[in-house]
Amino acid sequence: MSQRQLGLATLSGLGLAERLTRVPGAARRLISSGALCALLMAPHDEFDQIRVELSIDFGGVKPTLTRSVEVARGATVVDVTRSIVPVLQDWLCCSPEDVWAIDGVGPDPRLDRYWFWTLDGKGGPDVPSRHRVADGARIGWRYGAPALPTRLDARVVSLLPAATDIVLALGGDVSLVGLSHLCAQPKGRELPRVMSTSIDSDRWSMREIDAALGRAATTGEALYSLDEARIEALAPTVVFSQGLCPVCAMTPEQVESTLTGTAAKCARLVVLSPHSVADIAANIREVGDTIGRGAAGRIAARAFERRFEALRAAPAPTVRPRVVVLEWFEPLWASGEWIAEMVEAVGGTPVLTTATDASRRVTWDELVAADPDVIVLAACSMSIERTLRELPLLEANAAWSTLRAVRAERVFVMDGERHFSTPGPEIAEGAEHLARLLHDADAAEDSSALRRVYSH
Repeated sequence: MSQRQLGLATLSGLGLAERLTRVPGAARRLISSGALCALLMAPHDEFDQIRVELSIDFGGVKPTLTRSVEVARGATVVDVTRSIVPVLQDWLCCSPEDVWAIDGVGPDPRLDRYWFWTLDGKGGPDVPSRHRVADGARIGWRYGAPALPTRLDARVVSLLPAATDIVLALGGDVSLVGLSHLCAQPKGRELPRVMSTSIDSDRWSMREIDAALGRAATTGEALYSLDEARIEALAPTVVFSQGLCPVCAMTPEQVESTLTGTAAKCARLVVLSPHSVADIAANIREVGDTIGRGAAGRIAARAFERRFEALRAAPAPTVRPRVVVLEWFEPLWASGEWIAEMVEAVGGTPVLTTATDASRRVTWDELVAADPDVIVLAACSMSIERTLRELPLLEANAAWSTLRAVRAERVFVMDGERHFSTPGPEIAEGAEHLARLLHDADAAEDSSALRRVYSH
């Protein structure tokens, strides 16, 4: 570089007061006064730009992206990355400025997959949103994970499907040692079932199940039983239970009175009783802390919250439809609490219940008087196929065919077990399917997550 070029390069990017003092004396003498004045007063875009190399390894989710990027001097690592692909920032480990997602690929707490960055082949020295890059820098991003733990100190017996779903979503599979009759099995494992019930929900109709619940309430018959000997042998340190519904599973009091063995009595009983979307997020964090996956729990909870924030921020339908979610058909039960909140979050107006009401039994007269625009059939702990078997219970009532939603063919069956009645991470997915239903039912039907009941 010549002395004159050196002088011009040194001037670039500096304030007027600094420019004269920063130019080396030898170079300054080579610049004529007229040229110097022109240089000081003119824009210097060519000197205010730097070039850096950017590589983004998506860990197999997408092809690796490599670019040579020209950005303004003073740009940060995030600025450089954002000049090529979208970057989302949120609290991941250290601050709200953490890089949450790059080009739509976000954290996976189940597999501990997050974004890591490097500078010139070495680990990034500080927060990428604050680190200003130099000309010629090599920035690398990698979506990866350390090895998942092969052992956790917690030994978990889960008597609650929602708790099991959360444990699995947090990559805590190895902590599970026993499950209830309704809990999902971890992939590749077959854990012992330690709770059973006298109710055959696969074969009995809703009417028969309700009758059995009524008899049990009258006679004091136990609907659920624990295999205490097996639980004792499993030596759990944690037992997850629920405190919401005395007929859906064993109550905490029943669990405590049943577990009398030394090992079982030493286990910590954790009771999950969510009533709202915020409560579900809190449960995800609590389960993470309990099983030794606290960081994964915090990230999964934040991801859950972000999905609802996006739903609430989306434009509502031009006319907010009045929606009822039925979770039982004989007798009729309308869903409240977090399920009514799901309806509100996606732009609907829940009828017969609100987000502050518990699910409740309703009469046919109440349903006819409410006459909702949309009816969602999301039967408690039942899949779409299982729910469709109960449809004749509704159709047998003459009032059913008079309802606005039935006449307008706006009755939909959704997966109550997976997306509504099990208050875990997949509630967010259920809300997203519900949003598509309310905004464009025809398009939403392409998904396996719902079924329109009547269609010509």
